Amino acid sequence: MFHLNVPKLTVMLLGGLCCLLSQSCGSNGRSETLYDVSGTVTYAGKPVPYGSVLFVADADEGNTGPQGVAAIEDGKFDTAKAGRGVVGGAYTVIIKGRSTQSSQEEDEGGGDPPLFADFQTTAVFPEENSVQKFEVPENRTQSDE
Repeated sequence: MFHLNVPKLTVMLLGGLCCLLSQSCGSNGRSETLYDVSGTVTYAGKPVPYGSVLFVADADEGNTGPQGVAAIEDGKFDTAKAGRGVVGGAYTVIIKGRSTQSSQEEDEGGGDPPLFADFQTTAVFPEENSVQKFEVPENRTQSDE
């Protein structure tokens, strides 16, 4: 069986880049106000050294806003520093964690394995800047995929 090995992170980052390049992505041509999200991400009670937090608007809950993203460094993330904010409302949040800062080669299957399988949760963001705390469950392993 043929299996295309395209890393999920690469696909998501390319999707986010497409949204950044398009002023009307998810907004029906309207300009939307984006609010910054900052906070912390821990795993097994410790800060996640590196990774990313992806915010995907939950269309099932009526949110058609654009995708947001932030880089994790030393357990902290901030869309204002490295990423893109959210419009508020319901979002699916996807967290990726690594013990070392990854390069493009590592994202494509080489290098150290991720700290845990992609963790997905939900959050409802206010229509203002906000601070969030995400805790990835300790029993989250690569076999949970």
